[in-house]
Amino acid sequence: MDKTDEHEPGRVYGMAPYYYLFGVIAWSWCWLGLVVLFDLKPFGFPGSLMMLAGGLGPLIVATMLVGLGYRDAAPDSGAVAFLRRALDPRRLGLRWYGLILLLILLLALGPLLFDVEARDGSWAAGPWSFLLIGLLFGALEEPGWRGYAQEGLQRRLPVLLAAIIIGLFWAGWHLPLSLIPGTYQYELDLGSGAFLAFHLVLIPGSIIYAWLYNITGRVIFAPVLFHGLSNLARELAPDTAIGPAVWVEALMALAVLLLAWRWMMRPHSP
Repeated sequence: MDKTDEHEPGRVYGMAPYYYLFGVIAWSWCWLGLVVLFDLKPFGFPGSLMMLAGGLGPLIVATMLVGLGYRDAAPDSGAVAFLRRALDPRRLGLRWYGLILLLILLLALGPLLFDVEARDGSWAAGPWSFLLIGLLFGALEEPGWRGYAQEGLQRRLPVLLAAIIIGLFWAGWHLPLSLIPGTYQYELDLGSGAFLAFHLVLIPGSIIYAWLYNITGRVIFAPVLFHGLSNLARELAPDTAIGPAVWVEALMALAVLLLAWRWMMRPHSP
């Protein structure tokens, strides 16, 4: 075997977005699959540990690849530096916090324009466990999906195409949750219209995240904050049918494309 093909500690190999995309599916499906296979309670022991390992898959796989050298020589010197950069709120300019707040309000309140009955619903928090899971797990997906996969793919492919590919994998990553009682995805009923809508809307959602990541100067904390707080806001807002939520996200993605079509149709290098 050629010595140059062996993995050398400390060597930098460049980003490997396809390793990430297939790796995160394999990692999370394995852990979540154990919950399904052995009919474990997702919030009991040991099911909760497997849910934790599967849910953190996007973060874990990205961190592992960076640690193994599948990264740029700069700005990250390793996995710790990557995580520090991804989760540092100081990297995000103040004006972008305002934009993120506006986007969150659109996602949370926009569906009420299409769902008249939901307007009379209560603004009440769900179980605190759901709020915490939505906030933390949503936020911690983003160093992987956008900070690693989007960054790596859009160097070779147009930003839009990279976002669509990630959206497809993102939807696939959620599939095992539809087989686990107690999850939001399980309540949608496998194969139903709501099930299909939830997974399909992740594609326009991925376009919005890719746009946000790029317009903020590729600051990973932007999608981290957006994902976490938008999950939280939607938990707090009155419940609406999934259809209006799909329309709002699709219209937001369309607006993004109209605003940024030219540069989203090109690859972007650092």
